[in-house]
Amino acid sequence: MTCLARDRSTMKMLQLFANGVLKTKDVEIEEKFKKANHSVYLKYKVKQAREILKTANEIFSDRLAVAFSGGKDSLVALHLALSVNPRIKVIFNNTTIEFPETIAYVRRLTKDWNLNLYITIPKIPFFYALRKNGWATHGNRWCCRPYKEEPALEYMRKKGILAEVTGTTRTESIYRRSLTPFRMPSKEPYIIRVNPIYDWNQQEVWKYIRNNSLPINPLYGMGYRRIGCWCCPLNGPSHYRRLKKTHPKLFEFLGNFSPVHPYLNRRLPKYLSIPRK
Repeated sequence: MTCLARDRSTMKMLQLFANGVLKTKDVEIEEKFKKANHSVYLKYKVKQAREILKTANEIFSDRLAVAFSGGKDSLVALHLALSVNPRIKVIFNNTTIEFPETIAYVRRLTKDWNLNLYITIPKIPFFYALRKNGWATHGNRWCCRPYKEEPALEYMRKKGILAEVTGTTRTESIYRRSLTPFRMPSKEPYIIRVNPIYDWNQQEVWKYIRNNSLPINPLYGMGYRRIGCWCCPLNGPSHYRRLKKTHPKLFEFLGNFSPVHPYLNRRLPKYLSIPRK
């Protein structure tokens, strides 16, 4: 059955519901709806993502790279990009405060997928700078640019990379609702962002992962929703309750570090605090 025929069949069923002909649940019709939804997903979301990447590959060729964080969204973007160009450059930025599982996961995926991987790292380890600058706040996120952005940007400038593929989506925050497939930079270093899954939601991301049997970061299996910097003070209390359970040594390290971590010492319940040595 062609896509057009399926679309007509779906419209006919919708009309029946609207006219009150179908008032009870029909398993056969429900199954047809599921197939129609899947058809639309493949036709409009996955195909569109590949078309975006094909266009980017034609424009930038070897001056295009994938920004891979080890998270689920960038995993999908990476897998799609590899289907267009198997030798595309992949950049992983090690902030020096990545979960150990993320480092191991990236190494394993590099080997299994034969990735053309480049690892960037900041000039100064995070905890050295932290002693001078203190923990970040909502009003002063001093660490984001030097630790999450600049190392990769410096590498891209040196290699002449003009555009990077991201796993950024519109649904991540209200500030990204206007996200487009291609985004021109408004300031230096003038790296163009290519966003193949810009209009995907989280259910569609996980669906793609399941449909393609993609290996995911093991941190998701431990209950983490975000797998970035493990000690970020902007993470909520549940992150640190989980950290204490899954990574007790990291949790203990924070409890004995100076300056004092804001969540461990002010916001978490007393029973979660660690006596300082």
